Amino acid sequence: MIKAVIFDVDGVLLDSFEANFLFFQKLFQGTGFTPPTREEYKPMFHLSMWEVIKLITHLDDKKEIEKIWSLGRDREFGTPDPKLSEGAIPTVRRLSEEYLLAIATGRVRTTMFEGPLADLKQYFKTAVGYEDTENHKPDPEPLLLAAEQLGVWAEECVYIGDVENDIKAARAAGMKSIIYSEVSINGADFITSRFEEIPDLIKKL
Repeated sequence: MIKAVIFDVDGVLLDSFEANFLFFQKLFQGTGFTPPTREEYKPMFHLSMWEVIKLITHLDDKKEIEKIWSLGRDREFGTPDPKLSEGAIPTVRRLSEEYLLAIATGRVRTTMFEGPLADLKQYFKTAVGYEDTENHKPDPEPLLLAAEQLGVWAEECVYIGDVENDIKAARAAGMKSIIYSEVSINGADFITSRFEEIPDLIKKL
């Protein structure tokens, strides 16, 4: 029986590709590196900020990477607000009436509820960000920590993601998974391109 729903943020709760792309444009320009083009950034969209910085700068020195990461964390060069995914607000409200809700994301904690996502913060009992775990998706550690903080077993949770790594993380954690995407991805329990369908799909798990 499903007792908790754990959400990813980028590509799920937030339609954030454009905002994230512009954020990295400003971050790398501000730190003296050539920013990625839109096409170059597409395969990086679901990577953590640390991983994107390492890929773009080709730095190996953790202290140098951390300097740039800290500037990004503190939004020293600014960033536009992303958009909430269509249907996210009514769906999250509906789910909160029946399930415990949490977030497990590669975003840093300071930016997790910035902008439009602040309107949904009240519905989430806990949120796991990049700094909260040593390992990151597709490792199950962030999902398992979210379940632990909610006080439920992993098998009582479903993870809502949008890429293959989310399926791998959910499977490794012993959780069900629903993929929110217009692209078919094998391995999830369900896939949908409409946020409003998620509650009915959870009922079928």
